[in-house]
Amino acid sequence: MCFVLSVFTLFVVSCTKSAGLTGSGSSSGGSFSSSITGSVNGGLSPVVGALVNLYQFGTPTPLATGTTNSSGAFTISYTNPGGSTAAFYVLVTGGNPGNGTNSNIQLGALLGIASNTPSSVVINEVTTTGFFNAAFQYGMAQDNNGTVSFKTPVNSAALNNMVAQYANFVTGGKAGNALSASTQSTMNVIANAIATCIENSANCATLFNNAIPSTNVQATSILDSIYNMLNATSNITNIFNLASTVSGSTGFTISSGQPTSFSIPPVVTTNTFTASTNPVSIALDASGNAWVANFGTNTVTEFSPSGAILATITVGTNPLGLGIDASGNLWVPNQTSNNITELNSSGGTLGTFSANEPQSVAFDTSGHIWVTYFSSNTVAELNSSGATVGTFPVGNGPEGDAIDASGNIWTANTTARTVTKLSPSGVTLGTFTLGAAPQSIAVDPSGNIWTTNNNTISKLNASGVSLGTFTLSLSNGLAFDASGNAWVSGSTSLVKLNSAGATLATYSVPSRGGGIAIDSSGNVWVASILNTVVTQFVGLAPGPQFFPYSGPVFPYANGY
Repeated sequence: MCFVLSVFTLFVVSCTKSAGLTGSGSSSGGSFSSSITGSVNGGLSPVVGALVNLYQFGTPTPLATGTTNSSGAFTISYTNPGGSTAAFYVLVTGGNPGNGTNSNIQLGALLGIASNTPSSVVINEVTTTGFFNAAFQYGMAQDNNGTVSFKTPVNSAALNNMVAQYANFVTGGKAGNALSASTQSTMNVIANAIATCIENSANCATLFNNAIPSTNVQATSILDSIYNMLNATSNITNIFNLASTVSGSTGFTISSGQPTSFSIPPVVTTNTFTASTNPVSIALDASGNAWVANFGTNTVTEFSPSGAILATITVGTNPLGLGIDASGNLWVPNQTSNNITELNSSGGTLGTFSANEPQSVAFDTSGHIWVTYFSSNTVAELNSSGATVGTFPVGNGPEGDAIDASGNIWTANTTARTVTKLSPSGVTLGTFTLGAAPQSIAVDPSGNIWTTNNNTISKLNASGVSLGTFTLSLSNGLAFDASGNAWVSGSTSLVKLNSAGATLATYSVPSRGGGIAIDSSGNVWVASILNTVVTQFVGLAPGPQFFPYSGPVFPYANGY
């Protein structure tokens, strides 16, 4: 029994046992007749009589449907819309892999962009793992309590990133050559684990019972199992032992033994752009342009999404934690000149407002700007014209600030080693001692408060109760992606943490990392505060952070 729910361009199908799936996206360009051939294998054996559905991202119904023959092969003819913003994928359900019909079977593969689709495709457990992981990384695959969905690509850049990563993950139906041997082996462990269910439906209950993520909700389908394994913090040994039961003649090679996790890191591509001396913070506008505050040269640099310099604008002395409001205006706190510069989206100066050693800005839903004043141990509320509405005491030496979903203001008080929580009207709701000197502060999608404290990271709940302290040398900038992972800059590093504070991956930056921002294509931008450069990690985040970058839903924090 299934029901279909359509919300904007996200299409979801929920089923009681084997979740049916659909897709989403948009197309452009002239259409033409096309066809694709392929083969479907489960545990390296042909799957006979399986239903093969071809989807375009953004379309709730299949473009075409076929059925595998006695050798697992199929041919599908369809109308290709063409263009560079449409993409296709294939989902397979049901069929007989040799031990009888199995309604639990779910397999898939990413075909790519409409203007450059392959003429043939192999579909098996490895392609399914690679497809789901690539789509998940770019926010196009979601799982909500067993209901799996594929949503619209945010833009063509995100779509290209996903297609490129899939090509890295999968080559000819096997784990891709661009991956390390250990990552190839991890993909094969996941593939073999789901192969046990595909080869024999009696094994599905064991797979589902052991595929449990940190939320402790067991899987209900094969794709749900992949999602859970990618996020697994327990039962890793059980899943590995299950995968190891697949025989060498029907399974994929496990060469590196039991993995410590089932996380499949992307193949990383980086770009380095020269800003100016001491770039400290980054903000991204709705067009994907990156604005960088250069502490050492009293300027702001505007980069295009591809890193071309669009403008260099002189502001006050020693600019710090800049931000962009809902109207697209840039607010720059200038520490030493004791003022705040407001620029429009073209870089024109709209105003300069007096301040008291301002450090960082955050925006509430009314369009007011909250600015931390280091010297006076206060946070000031400004209206959209730059006039001071109120000034409120916080702890000594406030630097970063952020606003939660209830409109409460949180400040990181470096000298006092505390965090202060204020109501939307500026009333102090609590002061919480960290035992460390917080600099950046941000609110995650679950409403928890995170701070970077030079050599540690603190996590508090909305009541200020500590949820953990995590070690990271010279932790500084802080941002969250759409999946709730924390991205933190440290000593020549960019570190990805999950919501529990466990390190998922570490990447190098040229010098000590400062401000971080995540654009709508999933690119992660990091300023190197002891250098002159900004590093762009292409498509590294598992889904874009939603706009605006500061405010009550997904606040950001800049480090310096």
